[in-house]
Amino acid sequence: TWGLSRRTYWDSAFDFLSGTLQKPTIWAEPGLVIAQHMPVIIWCQGSWEAQEYYMHKEGSIDPWDRQFPLEQKNKAKFHIKHMTKDFAGIYKCYYKSPAGLSEQSEPLMLALTGAYVQPSLSVWPSSAVTSGESITMQCSSSLRFDRFILIQDRNYNLSWTLDSQQHSKMSFQAHFVLGSVTANHNGTFRCYGYLKNDPQVWSTSSNPIDILVSGLERYQKVLIGVLVTLFLLFFLLLLLIFLRYQCKGKKKNSVQGETNLQHLAGDPQSTLRDRLLQKRSNPDTDNKEENLCENNRFFEKGDALDLSLTRLMGKVWGQHSEGPNFTMEV
Repeated sequence: TWGLSRRTYWDSAFDFLSGTLQKPTIWAEPGLVIAQHMPVIIWCQGSWEAQEYYMHKEGSIDPWDRQFPLEQKNKAKFHIKHMTKDFAGIYKCYYKSPAGLSEQSEPLMLALTGAYVQPSLSVWPSSAVTSGESITMQCSSSLRFDRFILIQDRNYNLSWTLDSQQHSKMSFQAHFVLGSVTANHNGTFRCYGYLKNDPQVWSTSSNPIDILVSGLERYQKVLIGVLVTLFLLFFLLLLLIFLRYQCKGKKKNSVQGETNLQHLAGDPQSTLRDRLLQKRSNPDTDNKEENLCENNRFFEKGDALDLSLTRLMGKVWGQHSEGPNFTMEV
């Protein structure tokens, strides 16, 4: 998990322990990184038929410890009162039942901190970063550590290990590049230094740095963009529908107007009577109706004048077979 060797050369001596029973699980409280002289408990949980639990530590052939199950017979605890270099290492557990011996659990690495002076931790460009951006965290020390490890508090899945690089005569450092940070990177980070020949014995933790990731995730930004686009398309669709109905209404009013004019030309008297009745029921249209009446009177006078002129010209052409060619405009 932390880029450290999990070599357990004693495993081959216990290959015969593997069986078909339920594989036990192993964990440590309060965690996997324990300060020097602090207590720690290693738990091993297996089957309800377990009669005894065994703990092995890397480098040991004989069981490092054995414990009977608690009242809840499916687990046992192995207590370390004071954490020292001797207890740092990799552990596995298994149990015995009437059906035989179980297979071994997954390895658990228990690290001691406080064996060396602390390194310093810095971040660039800032501890406050927007989601999707990159940051660089530098762990440096005046001691010649072989490696540096960067860990997020209480989240050992977020850890990085790099070899130490000599920056100057009295400075050794490593640069941890965290690309495309997400909300999972929110939290406190610390770094440690250690030597290759003792990879579970670490320095005192560096100064903590709190990383604050703000902003939306990339997929959330894409989702918001899609929703905004759909909203705009929907708005444009409604606008087009509105304009279409508005154009239809204007066209309908135009056709209605032409029909009214045809009625006026066909039967002026009847149309006038209808309009006058409408005028009495709707006083707001008095002025419009008066103009309409004046127009009708003009049309009537024009028709009578045109008829008189036609009769006069007929008489003239009847008396003179040939006469001057002229056109009269009214």
